[in-house]
Amino acid sequence: MKQIILSVMVGVFLATVCLINTDALADNNAPKKDPAAKPADNQVAAVPTEAEFMKVINDKCLRCHKKACVSVDSLKQSKWVVPGKPENSPAYKVIGKNKKPGGTYHNLKDDEKKIVNDFIKNMK
Repeated sequence: MKQIILSVMVGVFLATVCLINTDALADNNAPKKDPAAKPADNQVAAVPTEAEFMKVINDKCLRCHKKACVSVDSLKQSKWVVPGKPENSPAYKVIGKNKKPGGTYHNLKDDEKKIVNDFIKNMK
């Protein structure tokens, strides 16, 4: 009985290892995407994920705006973002305009600005 159980466990383990290795090989052989590449005319640009948006917010805003930048919900509650309207959202309007402590500005790279704009624009 122990040998049967052991044989089944080894079989499951080997099958799992084979599946994992197959997935890893498939990812390695997939064509690499250029992050700067623009979508073709017939393709729709991907909406940034909440994780991508919050990474920008955490990297650029959290140091000074701790309470507002905890989550997307806290940004909405504190009125830093107006869902669907980046042009009315202080979190977007402040980019590059207001000084932070130390004399620097709320500067974001173009791709970070696009993530903030596109995420807010697609919020509901």
